[in-house]
Order: sequence, then C-alpha cells, then structure tokens
Amino acid sequence: MAIRLVVFGLNSLRGVRRVFALFTEWFDGGLPCHTVVQDWIMRFGLYKLSRLPQRSNDWVYILDHTIDFGIKKCFLVLGIRLKKLREKAFNIGHQDMEVLAIRIEESATGESVCRTLEQVSTLTGTPAQIVSDGGRNIKRGIADFKQKSEGFRETYDITHYAALLIKRHLANDENWKLLLKKIPETKRSVLHTCIAFLAPAKPRDKCRWLNLQTHLNWAEKMLRLEKESMTLDQRKKYNTHIGWVKDFRPQLREWRTMLDMLEAAKYEVKKNGLKKDSKSRVGDKLRQFRISTSRLCALREEILQYIEEQTAGIKKQEVFLGCSDIIESVIGKYKSFSAKTPMKEVGKAVLTIPVFTSEVTRKEVKEAMEQVSTQDLKDWLEQNIGTTLFAKRKQAFNSVCYKKTVKNISSKLPKAVNF
Repeated sequence: MAIRLVVFGLNSLRGVRRVFALFTEWFDGGLPCHTVVQDWIMRFGLYKLSRLPQRSNDWVYILDHTIDFGIKKCFLVLGIRLKKLREKAFNIGHQDMEVLAIRIEESATGESVCRTLEQVSTLTGTPAQIVSDGGRNIKRGIADFKQKSEGFRETYDITHYAALLIKRHLANDENWKLLLKKIPETKRSVLHTCIAFLAPAKPRDKCRWLNLQTHLNWAEKMLRLEKESMTLDQRKKYNTHIGWVKDFRPQLREWRTMLDMLEAAKYEVKKNGLKKDSKSRVGDKLRQFRISTSRLCALREEILQYIEEQTAGIKKQEVFLGCSDIIESVIGKYKSFSAKTPMKEVGKAVLTIPVFTSEVTRKEVKEAMEQVSTQDLKDWLEQNIGTTLFAKRKQAFNSVCYKKTVKNISSKLPKAVNF
C-alpha cells in the first residue's frame, strides 16, 4: 500500500505516513515512518531491476540518456517483446515495458553504450530492433554493437526526426526568429494588464523544436480573437500588445501546414508501426495537404525519404516500432520523483523506474522484501550512486568553522543584574 501511494498516488513519503495515521484503527502494530517507506520502494525497485528477462530473439530495446544536476548521467534501456507490441497494437504504457538496464555514469560515451548493450544482450539474446533518438553517443554505441551482433534493426525515432526537420527549416528563418523574440516580450507586456489571460506560454529552452505547436496554437487563437467582441480597454490593449500577430499571417499558414504534415506522418508510424507499405500510406496522407511553397515540397520529400530508409528490408507481414515516446514518458515520470529529492540529481530515485513500470502486486512485494535486504540496497547504492551531492554539500558546509567573538563580561554587570 505504501509503495502504491507514493508511486501511483503521487503522495510524498511523509504524506504516506500521515495517510496511514488516519487509518490507525485498521492497522495491527506500528506505522512506518517516511524512511521506511522509501526503503520499501527502493528495495522493490532493486528486486525488479535484478530479475532476469525472458530470453528471446524478438526483444525491442529503447534507449535514452538523462541528466540532472551534477555530472552523473543515467543510461536507461527499456525492453518489450515484438509479440507483445503487436498484440497491443502499439498502444503501450509504462507497465508494458521491462527495465533491462540502468547505468549511472559520469561520462556517457559510445563505448559505455556498447558495453551496456552487450551485457543486456547476453541476458535477452540479440534484439530484433533498437530504437533511439539518434543521439551522437548512442548512435556510435549502437554502431559498435552492430559490428559484434548483427541481425537487428536500428530505428531512428520519428518524433525526434520531426523536430530535426523543423529545426533544419526554421533555424535560419528570420520570421521565425522574430516570432520567438516577440512572444516573451508580449508575455511581459500583458502580464499586469486587463488582457493577462491572453499571455502566451513561455518558450522552453530545452526541446524547443518539439514545441512548435504551442506557439502556433497561441498565434492562431489570437488571430481568431481579432473578430471577437471585447471591452474598449481590452481592445485597446489587444491592438497595442498583440496586434503584431497579424503581420505573421502568411508565415503561420505555412508553418501550420509543415506541422500538420509531420503530425500526419507521426500518427501513421505511431499507430500502425513501420511496415513495408508505410511509405505509400504516409504519401497518401501527405497528398491531402496543399503543397504551395518550395519549403513544403522539400519537407514532403524528406519525410518520405525517412520512411523509406526506416522500412528498408521489412518483409510483408513484419511490423516494427517507429518511435521512442514511451521512454521519454518514463523519464519524465522519473524526474517528477527526482525533483522531490534535496538536490535534483541522478541518484537513488532511479530505482523508482522499475517500480512504476511494473504491476505492484502483494505477491511480488512479499518476494522482494524477502529476497532484497536493506544491506543489499545500500551495497547497490554505494556501487552505482556513490556519495550524493546533498551528502557532499552537508559535509562541505559542516566543515566551515565559524568563529564567534565573545566579549568579556564586565565585573559591574552582576551588580547591575541584581539591581
């Protein structure tokens, strides 16, 4: 119950202790404190991580790196059988995945990626497919692994590829740069006015090419609001601070078509997977759009070329995974737990990943508590995590010696006190 309340109920560790306190009369014995609850979660996570996967030749590996404060990086390998993937019709969730490896390293290199893939493949057998976001170190590690273990497909995640195409076409677009400059300026200018409810979202520093939709949605809604009724004061503020959006009307139309074309391709690949006829299916979807500029023509060809490359060699009845969205979602949920730590770093919170990607049943929790001791957990943390940033911070701050000057008490003070 404690594990479920934290991992699925999103309660804090101390919050779980308070929840239990509300139900004391239904419990026999003492109640766990927050450190005991944390210990249970970590032990269950270590138990799930230590379990050997079923050996098969149809495993799909999904890879990614994540980093928070400090220099430690987490390399995560998720796995799912192709058989299960096809049974689920590519509609998979966290609990459909298995955590095949979690590696904490200070230097994420191609060599370390290759080494991890070799270790995992000795347990599962050579995978049928490896899906990644095409990061430089991961790509190099997969290439090195392919030289030693042939026979698997390497797939470049379509979500990241779509972001790469957007970046390629808009990075040097002066109109796009001007729009990105105008949005934060507009947010600041309307924040304390009567049209504060129309303020745009703050542009993200990370993954900004994956968030073109947010900017377009706001700008298009502002154009539609131009014809809506407003108070005199609101209309005046709108014209002053948001009226500039009208100047971008032609560009917004082209950018929307670009985004819709990419969304159509992503929808096909995510919903139906990569098949032999994926290129023709995507081509049919792209013909629905009005391709009126040279940039849109180039984008269409790039999309079709990507689909052709990713489906090369696929047989008629075969279907493969085309995106790594699931690992992005898993890492996002992990970060919601790591954010609760004293210093947001890659630390013991990584052991929550095997927990929320599994069914937390009474039988498994019982086995985990019997097989994984607190000492086993301490040994794993010492070997893989080491000294945390928070521990180093406490040690550094406690070592600072503050000298306090104490004035000599006057001999006349006791007399004054007695008076």
